[in-house]
Amino acid sequence: MKIKVNVKSVGARRASVSAMDFELPKEIQAQTTVGDFLDAVTAICVAQYKKRQNESEILKVLTSEQIEEKSLSGKIGFGVNYGTNSPVLKEAQENSRQCYLDGIFALFVDGKEISGLKDSLPLETPIELHEGSEVTFIRLTMLAGAMW
Repeated sequence: MKIKVNVKSVGARRASVSAMDFELPKEIQAQTTVGDFLDAVTAICVAQYKKRQNESEILKVLTSEQIEEKSLSGKIGFGVNYGTNSPVLKEAQENSRQCYLDGIFALFVDGKEISGLKDSLPLETPIELHEGSEVTFIRLTMLAGAMW
């Protein structure tokens, strides 16, 4: 099943949020749970990260427009990952589940928030997906301060 995941492009001038196609594994049905969905999306992201890590485009020339666009985000780079540490899938899946439970990000499917935080088992909250569903993850910023 193909879904669209909205991804924020850092430093993009025009469309700061663009939709990326994700191919969910066959185990994920139209009716699934938040926990299973998070595991599947995390597995896809870890696989994409490992693929980028193995690709090497060291000798890449950037245009002046690309340099200007990247300077807006504060980092001009070639998109090469020089790190040697590779993510562990199980740890990444546990982390994504814990972040959801802690309210670090909100999950929207087809414009509706999937809020299971009031439930006793929020990871068991059902999600209905269909071909072309639009999924958005919004990272929530915790504000801290003193009241005077």
